[in-house]
Amino acid sequence: MKNKIRIFWGMFAVAFLAGTLFAQEKSVTKLGDILDPNVKAVVLGTGYSFSEGPAADAVGNIYFSDGTNDSIHFYAHGRPVEVFVNDCTDANGMMFNRQGELVAVEGGLRRVVAINTLTKEKRVLVNQIDGKEFNEPNDLTFDLENGFYFTDPYYSHRNQGTTMKEDVYYVSNSGQVSRVSTVCKKPNGIILTADCKTLYVADNGSSNVYRYDVSAPGKLTNETVFVNDASGSDGMTLDEQGNLYVTCSGNGIRVYDKTGKLIGVIGPEQGVPYASNCVFGGPDFSVLYVTSIDKFLGIPMKVKGQLPPNANLIKP
Repeated sequence: MKNKIRIFWGMFAVAFLAGTLFAQEKSVTKLGDILDPNVKAVVLGTGYSFSEGPAADAVGNIYFSDGTNDSIHFYAHGRPVEVFVNDCTDANGMMFNRQGELVAVEGGLRRVVAINTLTKEKRVLVNQIDGKEFNEPNDLTFDLENGFYFTDPYYSHRNQGTTMKEDVYYVSNSGQVSRVSTVCKKPNGIILTADCKTLYVADNGSSNVYRYDVSAPGKLTNETVFVNDASGSDGMTLDEQGNLYVTCSGNGIRVYDKTGKLIGVIGPEQGVPYASNCVFGGPDFSVLYVTSIDKFLGIPMKVKGQLPPNANLIKP
């Protein structure tokens, strides 16, 4: 009996090793590994002033903002886009928290709010640090502790004046605010890996995307330039393999592997003339949704997106 067990586990080990090697061989090396070469983006909605901030809920429905019109829109797979709210001032980046609230930045009001998706009631999560108002909160990302990081650049969308240097902040689940990164000229897109051990920050004021190790919630170490060729960088997302998708305004969506190697660019050839932000969603999170000025686009992918850190904790 013991010999049979040894043989079984020996065979299992061989199979596991073979599977691991096969998975390594299947790693992404070119754009064709993540999407069909002939795929074209589908226009799912149009008529917006400047679409931005797409966020997926726990089942893959998408909410996206149109800050110029103070609105947020809702898209369920296979259904027409509809207005969710029209009173979210200068709405931009969004993500769901553990309570299932849609958390959105209101840049024109210098704050971050949480929106109950059933009642549409808002509550303010943060609007100042050390008694000073923020410049213009732009994008955010949640961790497993239900705290979030957000960027605070200055674009003067509503002609409000700047108040301080454009930096990156962390807000704990208890509401404590701390400044965590000061390297960017104009911090914009921000995203955590699923295990919340790595944070990426896009600097729209340069061509850099920075990478940090997260030693504890709100504690960043090992600041490095992950890539330096992402001109016009804006929103970001990750797929299940850890590849980073960086929207670069009129320069397409640049896709990098975990080492910072450029896999390829999703752009006009795929029907994406402009990209401000993107996120994976749909029933199995295998559609890349893209906000593109007056349009909202969907691209079927060969890979699935990284689920949000709180996906298994979010209340339906």
